[in-house]
Amino acid sequence: MEFFGTAPSPIRDLRFVSRTSKRMFEALRGQTQLEALSVKWGDYADLTPLAAMTHLRELHLRGASSVEDLQPLAGLSCVEDLLIEGLRRARDLSPIGDMIGVKHLELGGDWMTPRVVHVESFGFLRKMPQLRSLLLHSIAADDLDYAPLLALPNLTSVRVMEVRGMRPSIHVLKAETPWSE
Repeated sequence: MEFFGTAPSPIRDLRFVSRTSKRMFEALRGQTQLEALSVKWGDYADLTPLAAMTHLRELHLRGASSVEDLQPLAGLSCVEDLLIEGLRRARDLSPIGDMIGVKHLELGGDWMTPRVVHVESFGFLRKMPQLRSLLLHSIAADDLDYAPLLALPNLTSVRVMEVRGMRPSIHVLKAETPWSE
């Protein structure tokens, strides 16, 4: 933590393959030079340490079950590959819509449990015409509006889980998007 917390280091690609504590995550605040960051899991809740990592091109946050606020990610315009998994408490995904560089987006609940995570809306996708691939697993929008997926002209791959009452239906989404199984 002392190494990461003092100043930017020569490290460009950092991958934590075991638990990342809040203290370790907070110590990353000074690593503004990072181009890729992957966190397997941890008890971190505050994403503010990432806000100044303006060189990030790849950001993978697995086990983000304590995260409630995604706003610190909104200014990360260079991120092209964004994965946030384990979302349980973040209901507002709109800050992701401000991440203008994201081409590959994967959002979801927990792969390990059948529990579906509910978020307010997928409306933020309307601000992301640059998306090429989209995977929404174990996650559902409370407004049941999945039409924003139809407004993504550059998609080459899309997959979402079926939710009863979703509009348009899963059958329409499969027919009108480049669905991947």
